[in-house]
Amino acid sequence: MANIKEQSTAIQLFYREDGTISIWDHPNFKSSLAIPDSYFPLTRVEQAMEMVNTGKLTEMNVRMLKVIGDAICANENQIKRYMSSLISSGTTSKHLRYLMKYGFVERHKCRLKFIEEDGKEVIRPPGPITLGIAGYKLLKRLHSESQFMDPDSWNDNPYGVQRYVATNEIRCLAIESRNARAWEWHPSIGGNAKYKKPLAVTRIETPKGEVQLLLERAQMSQDFIGYFRTRFEQYRYLFNRDNRIQVDGFPESFVQVFVISVSSISMAKFIQEQIRLHTFPFDVWFVVDEWIDAEGGLENAFASVTKEGIKRFRAPFLRKQQVIVPDN
Repeated sequence: MANIKEQSTAIQLFYREDGTISIWDHPNFKSSLAIPDSYFPLTRVEQAMEMVNTGKLTEMNVRMLKVIGDAICANENQIKRYMSSLISSGTTSKHLRYLMKYGFVERHKCRLKFIEEDGKEVIRPPGPITLGIAGYKLLKRLHSESQFMDPDSWNDNPYGVQRYVATNEIRCLAIESRNARAWEWHPSIGGNAKYKKPLAVTRIETPKGEVQLLLERAQMSQDFIGYFRTRFEQYRYLFNRDNRIQVDGFPESFVQVFVISVSSISMAKFIQEQIRLHTFPFDVWFVVDEWIDAEGGLENAFASVTKEGIKRFRAPFLRKQQVIVPDN
């Protein structure tokens, strides 16, 4: 991930140990659509279906669209890794350019406000990818049981781009460990739609059996302390009521752990000081972006909370496995 030296802002900042802040949690983050030079966006589902029926949209194109729709918002590097068991990195890029041409997917260009070089704004790769209007309508027709993000929802929502790209790195690495068994964004919990949903829930295979991880993401640009105080009191209520958190579509026989995704260990320490997560009746872990970047995976990116503070631990079952990339 890109690391940018910090400029002064009014928001409380949480630096990494190297004195930088990740672009995926920078409060000055900004994104906008990058329209390709050759652009003929389709706007009706009939047009998209005709592309499928005439073979202009191949099976691999549609499969990639589903991968992007399921990821919600992922950068190109992550999409290449999601597709790596099927096609090469270069072939993935070619498919993406074709899909962008007709508005099936959209690329976002990212920058930091107030950061310029030689009087010009600095665009920070790799560009996040989301569904375009054609891809959204086609997937809603082909997979009516699934939920996909409306392209209009990204307007004036740069922090959503940050949140999903950062969380997709966790998702991607969990898949690359070959121990991820399921992943669901925003599942209903507690047996009633009125309860606020977690960002995501996943099942991970460990040497001691499967564990359900309920994920949340802290972002500097938002009141994450107020958010977590409210959210974890809801979790406390549901846990005390049912002795677990009911998650729609997930078995009830596995151990559950709450995981807060943070960009730096300094942010994790601040959250623990403010909320005292060890006082809740369930286990809480942190997963730390800067440890992911430094170690290249999830194996050494976790920490648990105790009365004494935050304790880092190893998770060798989440070690990234070698991926064989096809030649095509």
